[in-house]
Amino acid sequence: MSNGSPKVPHYYGDEVRKLFLVAAIIMLVTLPFFNDRLPVSSNLSLLIIVVLAIFAGATNPVKIMPAVIDVVVSIVGAAAFEYYAVQFYVTFSPGDFLFWINQGLAVTFIFALYFSTKTLRGMLLEKHF
Repeated sequence: MSNGSPKVPHYYGDEVRKLFLVAAIIMLVTLPFFNDRLPVSSNLSLLIIVVLAIFAGATNPVKIMPAVIDVVVSIVGAAAFEYYAVQFYVTFSPGDFLFWINQGLAVTFIFALYFSTKTLRGMLLEKHF
């Protein structure tokens, strides 16, 4: 790994980190445009964005707990954004831009779930739990 991280088999935390940051940036950039249509307050939205960036920064190849947290955050993100994508699709239309943002974020979190699960599996197999 070019960033000086120890070599850990099946570690995909760097990919998860990038996906979390991409999701946080998309959420941050689109928040002013869709704040009035979101099911949560702007303060909660900003808190979620900041926490997501913190989790991205906390991901590391040495500790197992950040890998567990990455899996949980990915599940919650994928489920929440897909739920709201479906809601916006039904309520408005498939041409609604907020539908596509939610759908894109759901896909981003599905990739994060895939990579974080591979990382967690690799760590658990390495420790022989």
